[in-house]
Amino acid sequence: MKNFFRRLLALKKKRLLAALAALSFVLFYFVLSVLLVSPTEINLEKLRRSWREDLICHETCAAERETAMSEITKELRDHPDSKGARRLKEYFLDEKNETNFRINLIGMIKEADGPDNPPDYIKNFMAQGDNPLIRAAILTAFSAPALSAGSNPLDYYYEILTGDDDLAVKLAAINALSSLADKSDLFNSGQLELIKKIIFNSGTDKRLRQPLILLLSDYYPVLPAETKNILTAYYLTESSGDSISRAFAADSLNRLAGEEFIVPEVSASEWDEYYNN
Repeated sequence: MKNFFRRLLALKKKRLLAALAALSFVLFYFVLSVLLVSPTEINLEKLRRSWREDLICHETCAAERETAMSEITKELRDHPDSKGARRLKEYFLDEKNETNFRINLIGMIKEADGPDNPPDYIKNFMAQGDNPLIRAAILTAFSAPALSAGSNPLDYYYEILTGDDDLAVKLAAINALSSLADKSDLFNSGQLELIKKIIFNSGTDKRLRQPLILLLSDYYPVLPAETKNILTAYYLTESSGDSISRAFAADSLNRLAGEEFIVPEVSASEWDEYYNN
């Protein structure tokens, strides 16, 4: 009987030692994992969870996001080849992550690298990615010369405008084109023909036509006669059903060409739709 209890006690000790060894291994692995994870990776995970779980982000949430973004951006700027930078790339390319979170990452990349130096995976996504909101964010964040290899960056934007891209991407292209510095040196009649083709196409979404009409004001000082003809022709197209575009055309003609066209009336609901879409 004594031998039995000795054997039982020995067995329990072995099991206890085995359990302690397993627990020690788990603790060692956990501590090692914590030590190997950089602060940037932790901040990235915090942001990812916030965009996934905090559907309504109030003051505290917004402040926490801002702090995390600031620390991540600094790390990207100081250590572009760090583990944190590699993890950011993984998160950006992971389609399971929230779109707004991935757009948020684009902003940090721009702050760290500048608008003229997007990483290759950003350029590849712009060329091949299928999420229009992310592609629109890339267009907004980075310059055309950095995203394309063409000599005239305006060509890059017009390829998008005349292609099959989503409306969000096309609108981002117009905004980027409009804000491009020294663009008047790159204007040509071919671009005006493309604008004309788009705005007179009955299938063109008016949300795309309206900013293109405004863009024509930038062309007027360089190509006044051609621009005036397009604006006048559209203004006279009363059957278009797009009062805002006609109003923009009349305003441009009156302001730039000294005409005295009557600006069409635009209803409050039309303005509301324009400002909220």
